[in-house]
Amino acid sequence: MSVDMFCKIEGIDGESTDDAHTDWIEILSYSHGVSQPVSGASRTGGRTGGRADFQDFTITKTIDKATPDLNLHCCNGKHIPKIEIELCLATEEKHTFMKYELQDVIVSSVSPGGAADSSETKPLETVSFAYGKIKWEYTPIDNTGKAGASVDRTWDLEANKQA
Repeated sequence: MSVDMFCKIEGIDGESTDDAHTDWIEILSYSHGVSQPVSGASRTGGRTGGRADFQDFTITKTIDKATPDLNLHCCNGKHIPKIEIELCLATEEKHTFMKYELQDVIVSSVSPGGAADSSETKPLETVSFAYGKIKWEYTPIDNTGKAGASVDRTWDLEANKQA
């Protein structure tokens, strides 16, 4: 099933005209990861974990009116209080099934690129965000389009604990 993805950054407007996401940034792809460093088994017990390692949250988008501000934020290290990313089923109802909320954010990288013979209408850029807190929220959608009860979890990277 097709998915539409949007990103809202406090203080930075995008060009989305979607009814539920006006002025959000339309994104083409995203990536984010968390890993747990694990030590080998010891004499006193099994494997042990450490502090989770969080990758930057990265989006790919077309160059748009948010581009200059994203570059400026990267240059000056300006903190962004909150960023929201929503993944929606590409249906008439646009049900949001996954949300990410990042807090205490810094733009860590902006990397544009393109080619003259590209099939894209505009060149693309990849933008990465470092953050102090992340919330994951999933809402199941049944076959009739009805939303179920959402499940959410939050991790505070600075405190290294669930929030």
